[in-house]
Amino acid sequence: MGVVNDYFFENDSTLSYINNTELGDLAIQRINDVEKTYNCKLETKYVSVGAATLFDYAVAGTFVFDFLSDESYDIVKFITSGVYVDLTGLDNIDVFNTTKWGNRYMTMSTMYNGAIYGVLPAQHPMRLSNSTENIIAVNEDYVTMIAANDPRDYFENGEWNWAAFEDCLESFAHTGVTSNEFIYSFSGLLGRFSRELGTSNGAPLFTYNGDGTYSFGYFSQNAIDAYNQAYEWFFGALSDNILEEVGNDPILTNFTKGHAVMSLIDAYMVLSKSTSIAYKMENFGLVPVPYGPGASGPEGYSASYRAADFTLVIPVTAKDPETSALIIDAIYEPFPGYETREQIIDYLERNYFKDVRDARFFIEMTDDEHAYYHDHHRFSGMFDQFRNTGITKGIEANRDKYINAMMQYDVPMYSTLVQYEEYFHE
Repeated sequence: MGVVNDYFFENDSTLSYINNTELGDLAIQRINDVEKTYNCKLETKYVSVGAATLFDYAVAGTFVFDFLSDESYDIVKFITSGVYVDLTGLDNIDVFNTTKWGNRYMTMSTMYNGAIYGVLPAQHPMRLSNSTENIIAVNEDYVTMIAANDPRDYFENGEWNWAAFEDCLESFAHTGVTSNEFIYSFSGLLGRFSRELGTSNGAPLFTYNGDGTYSFGYFSQNAIDAYNQAYEWFFGALSDNILEEVGNDPILTNFTKGHAVMSLIDAYMVLSKSTSIAYKMENFGLVPVPYGPGASGPEGYSASYRAADFTLVIPVTAKDPETSALIIDAIYEPFPGYETREQIIDYLERNYFKDVRDARFFIEMTDDEHAYYHDHHRFSGMFDQFRNTGITKGIEANRDKYINAMMQYDVPMYSTLVQYEEYFHE
């Protein structure tokens, strides 16, 4: 088993669960059980670049792993090279079982031209949720201290929209009682916030038109309206209440140190490592980016990912792909006591969250109606440029390039999803 040694889990871990924890102990027991049942030995080989290592060996026709666990961000770099086994052709793994292997939108990044190369251990706690990006963390102690409206209440009541978010931008900024420092209402990066605001305003990334053509949501009017709204918040009358930051490390540090009431974060920053928010803060909440007037309603929020963190692939040089599939299927059976979503939500509430609403949102944000794949390799520059170019010039400079890239790289992914749509089952 190849495992990339990366940012989204602790080094001292088993199956990426922190050792000497309940799930870490269950992971060790699972490995022991699989070894005993199948009369085999499971060796974990940690590498700094998993997909690249697999590629180098595979093109040389040399064995390196029976299977690999890596983030799909690196896996997709080699998706057209023929180094991964198409899992739809194997008998020992049911790639269409969305309960076990992740819904079709969370695994879309490893689909291509009718093949499905990767799966996610969806029945293992947090293995889907860990990958999502652009959710909002809330310092609940600050909300209580300044007697403000809680974003979680807005969200629970179906009112977490642009007006509610603007109310929070206006009311959350304050001077710290003990530090005497200015506390921002919100921290985050304009580009990423704009993108998520667009898809949360009724602008799905891809729409299949039924005649073999696709519409690309990043250039729809709903998306452009959202980009302009984000720009107005970041540079208009409320700009002094927003701290624009670049890079996940500063965002995580500034939020845990209390420099902002709300921060735009990635889900892996919540509880994947002992440096995460849940290990640094006692009382925090989670909500999505607010939905806009173009959305279908309160459930119209989006949760994107650009890297499905625990994606499993089998190289074409594996000794026996069917055996690899058999062992993967056995390893990632649900842990005892965590067979259902409700049991996992209960675990999250007991160990990480003070409010069950946060635990429930953390799991539900990866459902089909919310999750979508953002191809960061092809579609990052436009959003990063908004700060300097403005919305109109940023769009004009990237539209043709993005649409060409969509047709070359992303339509084969979405076409694969459409091809297999009837095969996916819960």
